[in-house]
Amino acid sequence: MKIISSFFILFLALYFTGCADKTSALNHFKNDKLSAKAIQYTKKRDLLNNNEVEALIFVTYLNNVDEKYKSDNIETFILGVQIANKDNENFFKDSYKLVLNEKESVSLKGLDANSTLVNSIPLKNPWARYYLVKFNNKEELRELNLEFIHTKYGTATLSFQK
Repeated sequence: MKIISSFFILFLALYFTGCADKTSALNHFKNDKLSAKAIQYTKKRDLLNNNEVEALIFVTYLNNVDEKYKSDNIETFILGVQIANKDNENFFKDSYKLVLNEKESVSLKGLDANSTLVNSIPLKNPWARYYLVKFNNKEELRELNLEFIHTKYGTATLSFQK
């Protein structure tokens, strides 16, 4: 009799669990559709030196995320950079370079960490500095290879599909 009771209780537990509200990962993004789309087009890389992280790079490709940035000729990214052990790093003066398919950016604008655009991206770092970066892509290449280059620490490549 105990076995039948145990099976009945197990059946009831499974039945009521199956009837519970279903949640998905995208339910957490109901209020911010930009974040939900941006997670698909966000990548992170590290620059290493002697197996130690020297820089963290976070990039979100905006052309496929927000209609405002949709363009056939301009590729737009949010770049987040954290340089390890440097409080006052300067992207422009330090030995860093950013290229898309071997071409330099046409625009690199610093963003406030509290801006709506930065707050809408899914991968944020409170110690990073953020930039809005634009590149010409008149050749309409489908594969975009963004390279973050440092003369001492090497290159981090992030690939995106248009």
